[in-house]
Amino acid sequence: MYGRAAQETLRIALVIMAVPLLVPIFMLTVFAPAFGRILQTSGLSGAESYVQYLAPGAVLMAVMLPATASVSVAIERQSGFYDRMRISPRGPRMSNLARRAADGTKLVIFAAILVVVSWLAGAEVRNWPMLILLGVVLAALWGFAYSGLSFALCLRTGKPEIAEALLPAFFPLLFVSSAFVPVDQLPDWMQVAAAVNPLTYLSDAIRGAYTGSVPTGSVLIAVACTVALIAVTQLLTIAAERSVAARA
Repeated sequence: MYGRAAQETLRIALVIMAVPLLVPIFMLTVFAPAFGRILQTSGLSGAESYVQYLAPGAVLMAVMLPATASVSVAIERQSGFYDRMRISPRGPRMSNLARRAADGTKLVIFAAILVVVSWLAGAEVRNWPMLILLGVVLAALWGFAYSGLSFALCLRTGKPEIAEALLPAFFPLLFVSSAFVPVDQLPDWMQVAAAVNPLTYLSDAIRGAYTGSVPTGSVLIAVACTVALIAVTQLLTIAAERSVAARA
C-alpha cells in the first residue's frame, strides 16, 4: 500500500513539487538577497544573513503546502475504493497509514532540498547533524502533523476541495511568527500572537541549528507541539474512519 501511494506521487511528481518547492526556493534565492540588506539594518537576531534567517520559514512553508494524501483519500471515498477497502480483512486503516507515510517521506525530501538550497544560497551551516535533525526531520514531522487536519476532514467528507481550501490557512500562522522577522520587531498584538505560535519555536529551533547555538527551550516546545498535533490529528482520523463506517 505504501508502494502504491508512492507510485501515485511519482506519477504527478512535477505537479506536487512545483508549488511547495518553487515558492520557497524563490524566497531564498531572489526575495532574501533583494530585501535582505534593508532588513539587515534593523538587526536579525540569531542569523548571519537574511537568507540564513529566512531559511526556517522557507522549509516550514514547503512542508505545510502539500496535501496529496488528503486529496487521494477523498477521491477514494468518491470512487468507492474506500468502501471496498472497508470490507477487506485489513480494512482501510492500513491504506490510510500508508498514504500518510508516503506523504511523510515526501516532506522529508522537500525539507532536505530546501536546507541544501539555503546553504547554496549563502546560509552558513555550523552544525549539519543538528540541522538535519531539526531542519529536516522535525520540520517534516510538523508538516506531517499539520497535513493530518486536512486528511481527517477529507476522509470524513469525501471532498478533495477541502484540502485546497485549507492550503492557505498556514500563511497567517507563518507570518505571525519569527519566520520572517524577529518577534520584537512585530507590532505589539503580533508579538502576543507569536509568543503562542508553534511556528515561532520551530523557526527558532531550526535557525539555532544553522548557527550552532540551539535554543533548548524552543526545541522542547517545538517537539511538544509537534507530538501534540500528531496525536490530535490521529484521533481526528480515527473518528473520521468511524464516522464513515457508521454511515455505510
